[in-house]
Amino acid sequence: MAALGAQLRTAGLNARALAVWAGTARIAALPARLETPPSAETPVGAILALFVAGAEIARDRLRSLPEPALAALAAHGLVERDAGRLRARVAILPLGAALLVCDRLDAPAERDLVCWPDDSSHHLASAIPPGRRTGWLDLGCGSAFAPLVRPELAGRITGVDLNPRAVRHAELGAALSGIAHLAVSPGDIGDAHEPAALVTCNAPIPDPDPPPVADRLAEHARLLVPEVWRRAEAGFFERLWPALPRAVQQGGLIVVHAACAALEPALAEAPGERAIMSYTPDGVRGFAVAWWRPDAPSRLARARRALTLERPHVDPRDREDALATPRG
Repeated sequence: MAALGAQLRTAGLNARALAVWAGTARIAALPARLETPPSAETPVGAILALFVAGAEIARDRLRSLPEPALAALAAHGLVERDAGRLRARVAILPLGAALLVCDRLDAPAERDLVCWPDDSSHHLASAIPPGRRTGWLDLGCGSAFAPLVRPELAGRITGVDLNPRAVRHAELGAALSGIAHLAVSPGDIGDAHEPAALVTCNAPIPDPDPPPVADRLAEHARLLVPEVWRRAEAGFFERLWPALPRAVQQGGLIVVHAACAALEPALAEAPGERAIMSYTPDGVRGFAVAWWRPDAPSRLARARRALTLERPHVDPRDREDALATPRG
């Protein structure tokens, strides 16, 4: 599978080619760009159209992908062939040096859907401080976005998700990316897990009501990525908050992206050092990233910053800035 992934990247399924083809390599920005799919006339455009845009492509357009590679893709259930035409059964998305597998944008919105990553995935992944750990546990990992984009953060990475389809997609992404130290298994966030030096979670939206819409652009984005894809099942947060400190090793770090309505009350009275950086403007549903060290001296720091073109996602500097905020 790693060799197959290398063939796909060589054929054009890579971040550099994606940026040229779609105008961006940021996966969360692609749904709006793909409403009018870019050209599939070139071999590189054809492979991106097939796996990213979900277009049906004639076999003779994929001249850069050899027949054994197509046979392997079909054998793994990633493509289907019909009378000289190809259709991807899933999306395979270039993510840095990796390949992420999730459900297609046009897949029916159903309970076990493995949704297309949105900006919350970018926020969580970019917020994790650098440094090599022995172990990393990603709870509710979905398609394993964060471990795939930042595999250098730990010598052993474990992803856990309740959805067997998500587990399968994450395993495929790890295999295609050649990330042998990422293992994904079915399980609940509240199960007993081997403690790790780094524990992460990109938590789903906590309530069934649609978020307030500040403008037409936000409404457009909401329609592109239906809320049902990201719903938290009943009891998710009641299981998550006590599970996190049990899952982290002494001296370790927890990083969570969540809606402020779920995050801030839970951490208000939690033990240890908690730094919370919110990034959403007034008038829209609030979201934030929290860095939590349960066994550190007690400290709660909150801050907010506006996202910019230079810093479009939360990053480790935000943790430093939150902790540097005067207590008041």
